[in-house]
Amino acid sequence: MFPRWVTMLAHCPRCGHRFERDPGYWLGAVIVNTAVTFALFIAMGLGMILATWPNVPWTTVLIVTLVLNGLFPLFFYPFSRTIWVALDLAVRPLEPTELEAAQTRRRLSDSCR
Repeated sequence: MFPRWVTMLAHCPRCGHRFERDPGYWLGAVIVNTAVTFALFIAMGLGMILATWPNVPWTTVLIVTLVLNGLFPLFFYPFSRTIWVALDLAVRPLEPTELEAAQTRRRLSDSCR
């Protein structure tokens, strides 16, 4: 699905499914990325506070959590998109027209090989 870290294919190379089903489709992936980042931020912050209580190094906690919040979403980007596609397909399976278009794309890509 990802030929490069932040570059996603428009269609599944195996089945032909078009990933972006509607305008604004990737908002769900942004929500997944934000939720996981926020949960990690809370877990890391609380873990560091509880591990060092009562002498909490607040500056260290602040720096570690800020760096985590800045870098983790970049790392998690392809995973959040993959999770969103899976969640969306589980809740809203392909409609007959989407399924037919995917099968047509798959046949075309197979004939080009």
